[in-house]
Amino acid sequence: MNVVDGDTVKQAGKGRRAGGALLLVLGFIMLGSWIVLQFMGRVKSEMAVRGRGDEAVVARNLAFQALEITIGVLAEIRLLDDGLYNPAQGWGDPMVFAGSAARGEDDFATGEEPAAYGEQLDESAAILFPEGFEVEVRIRDESGLLPLNHTSEDRWKHFFELMEFSADDALVLTHSLLDWIDRDDRPRLHGAEAETYMLRSPPYRPANAPITDIQDLLLIQGFDRLFFDEVGVPNDRFRTFEDHVSVWSDGPVNMNTAPILVLQTLAEDLNFEVDRVVDFLTGPDGKRGTFVDRILRPGVVEADLPRDNSGNLLDFRAESRYLEVDVRVFYGTTTFRLMARLDSTESDPEDIYPMKIVYIQTWGGKS
Repeated sequence: MNVVDGDTVKQAGKGRRAGGALLLVLGFIMLGSWIVLQFMGRVKSEMAVRGRGDEAVVARNLAFQALEITIGVLAEIRLLDDGLYNPAQGWGDPMVFAGSAARGEDDFATGEEPAAYGEQLDESAAILFPEGFEVEVRIRDESGLLPLNHTSEDRWKHFFELMEFSADDALVLTHSLLDWIDRDDRPRLHGAEAETYMLRSPPYRPANAPITDIQDLLLIQGFDRLFFDEVGVPNDRFRTFEDHVSVWSDGPVNMNTAPILVLQTLAEDLNFEVDRVVDFLTGPDGKRGTFVDRILRPGVVEADLPRDNSGNLLDFRAESRYLEVDVRVFYGTTTFRLMARLDSTESDPEDIYPMKIVYIQTWGGKS
């Protein structure tokens, strides 16, 4: 007669429960993958039908197809990898990811180390569009930028100083920007409110509301003379500012995709060394922005995770929420461009896409 001790029985029970939980999780993943694949399949089935007509029409259709494929890729990775944090998850090149999936290659989101994504990426697997058409898709994570309408005074002041403005100009830019956004009519020490702008020709009042168009900076004290020339044309400083801020994001900042200038701004406020973050992210190849980057996210357990100067772990919970998708289709002299901003955490109100399209704009014509 075999005797089984109590500890063995307990371990067996735990194993059965763990096995049941694993099967349940796998079931949800399979169901979610099926839903995303159905969406992707619908897009691919439309390509032959919509990819007809003259060159300009075909280019436009291909741009929207590329956007739909990109949305499908983002939704699949978000589902299988429990969130979007870093292009190294596979969404850095959505056409390659979709092409690999179509060929039945191994899933990117396997729960393995991020380097696995890089090992599986193969540009030859990219989606094939009609002959003679070139489709380019770029994704910018706006969650890695400074929120234009939700950044503190100290961060703005340090950011403008990092842009090499004088201390006085940094204060003018900071206070004027915050005065333009806040709802009151009390000017900060170096700022401006209605009493200043009503003296201009023609007179106008500050918005006292969030900025929705970055070109509105032309109206704000300090920005008008430092970010634009005498006839209102944006200069290099404006373009640098534009590359590092988002009118959509409301924070916190995703350090995975934050440019160096943004990381330097955060480092001053949060008391950490930028090199610690960059060294972690670059991964084994020592280069940032490749598919072997390591990912800062909740649940990562590594001894060399970046910490602040007091030894505390930094907060890595920020996801890639607002994503700007830039699609360009080229054919001969024809160029069609589509720009869309996605909110990856919201559902499409019409239940057409697995995430919300916040904004979309197109341009088409002869180059």
